[in-house]
Amino acid sequence: MKKSIFIAVLGLTAGIASSYGQGFVGFSSYLANGTAGATTTIFGGSTLVPAGYTAALYYFIGTVSDPVDNNSIASITSLPIGLTALGFTQSFATGSATAGYFDGGAATIPGYTAASGPITFEVVAYNGASYDTSTIRGRSGSFTMTGIATGNQGVPYLGDNGTAMPNFFVAPVPEPTTLALVGLGGLASLVAFRRKQA
Repeated sequence: MKKSIFIAVLGLTAGIASSYGQGFVGFSSYLANGTAGATTTIFGGSTLVPAGYTAALYYFIGTVSDPVDNNSIASITSLPIGLTALGFTQSFATGSATAGYFDGGAATIPGYTAASGPITFEVVAYNGASYDTSTIRGRSGSFTMTGIATGNQGVPYLGDNGTAMPNFFVAPVPEPTTLALVGLGGLASLVAFRRKQA
């Protein structure tokens, strides 16, 4: 009887531990990609983002695709799709980092265990109080690591295994009226083209 109770308690404890697992990843673009780094640049030039910008981490346990079209301001400034905001942020150009880089500590990923396997990340950068409300912002697009640390030893940095963390841009967020005018212009062009063919 005592043995079966002990086994039941042990199983319950293991279940609780696995359901509350956590992983760790080094949140740094300065040391990302095996210390090769990944920069954040202002769209339309070669100016790296200065101090005053914030980087934030999004994640998904598993593999998800959320690419960025680096030729499209609307794509660069859009919200991440399929990933969750971790609530872990770091300022750019602080500590050992220079312009265009952030260099934070270890981010804790809730729910990640040694058996979780791949994990997808996305980094965003913005100039205001939050990504959603900023007038200048951008995102890296998704990249997947084959695994991350589940203890405090050997914590990998972003892009250290699996897909590299890409360089990315920030840009002014297009105003809804601008997007609407672009859409109307495209529609007018299509109508004119059809009339010309008829």
